[in-house]
Amino acid sequence: MSKNNLASWRWWLGFQERLVREKPIRSYGITIMIPVYNEEKSIAETINGALSQTVAIEEIIVVDDCSSDRTGEIARSMGVTVIRTDSNQGTKATAQKYVLERGFVKTELFITIDGDTLLAPDAVERTLPYFNDPMTGSVCGYVIPAKIETVWERGRFVEYLFSLSLFKMAQNHIGAVMVSSGCFTVFKTALVEELGGFNTRTMAEDMDLTWELSMRGYRIYCDNNAFCYPYDPPTGKIFVAQLDRWYRSFFQNMAIHWKDLLKRDRKLAAVAMGYMFDGGLFLIVLMWAILYAVLHLTFTSLLMALALDTAIVATFALIEGIRIGRFWQVLVCLPSYQVTRSVTMFVFWRSMWKEWIAKDTLKVWVKGH
Repeated sequence: MSKNNLASWRWWLGFQERLVREKPIRSYGITIMIPVYNEEKSIAETINGALSQTVAIEEIIVVDDCSSDRTGEIARSMGVTVIRTDSNQGTKATAQKYVLERGFVKTELFITIDGDTLLAPDAVERTLPYFNDPMTGSVCGYVIPAKIETVWERGRFVEYLFSLSLFKMAQNHIGAVMVSSGCFTVFKTALVEELGGFNTRTMAEDMDLTWELSMRGYRIYCDNNAFCYPYDPPTGKIFVAQLDRWYRSFFQNMAIHWKDLLKRDRKLAAVAMGYMFDGGLFLIVLMWAILYAVLHLTFTSLLMALALDTAIVATFALIEGIRIGRFWQVLVCLPSYQVTRSVTMFVFWRSMWKEWIAKDTLKVWVKGH
């Protein structure tokens, strides 16, 4: 195999481009922004993670969106800046926009993390070398659930490892990352302000901004060693509600951007269409297998379809589990994935129906815990 061919396959093994193995060429002023609403149970842990970073953080701003609990009080007691909005903004995007528009962020870079997300100590440091590239628009981290106990958390854990190690790293490799996740992303302040901040026209301001940056020629990166640990849905009800927001937000963004994507960023357009295809493919294959099983009075085809899907997911998830030192935990969680996978496919199609057919646009933010 030639050197070039070998390099083109390096991302499959989890290796990163040469740029990100270098150190930052200079230092940066950094602000961490944490939009919150009633996060008194997790905000202290989130702030401690921000305070424990291995690089200097100039300011930590907690955007208290009129919480009715002790969130703001706890944050103030920890010595960080707390900005309480005039009235409840309703969504994470509007809360972040509130701070940016008023000029509270004064550093060259700022970071968005959720109020229920813990950063690994070196998470921010690992993102900084990407900004050696002047065309870097944003850099997001690698997501692992903070708790992995219920069937829903276990299934999500496997889903993260599979999708991040395969799809996200593939997107990273070709320069078409579909979303710079809002639970932990580093942005260039001036660039985001130039684009008008976080847009409120969809329920996924992170995806909306990612696509705007990408269509303007900026690179979006994901570092697979910059770990963040959000609290994912522990129950089926919350799991479905969060998935519904994620998928309906995706369909909202597709409705707004698809023409521009085809004109200005065909790689990202292909990735978005691939995401839709992947979302529907499993259900189509499963329906075919069930129909075949009923018509031929055999469940062999159904079992084969499920076995093939499981084998593909398990292979990538277990390899990734080895890389991050969690092989046995992944192995134990694999059965839960088929439960959450089935629910995920149902919500995918239901969300598409509501947004595109029924025109029942989602306008209410649903928390993931």
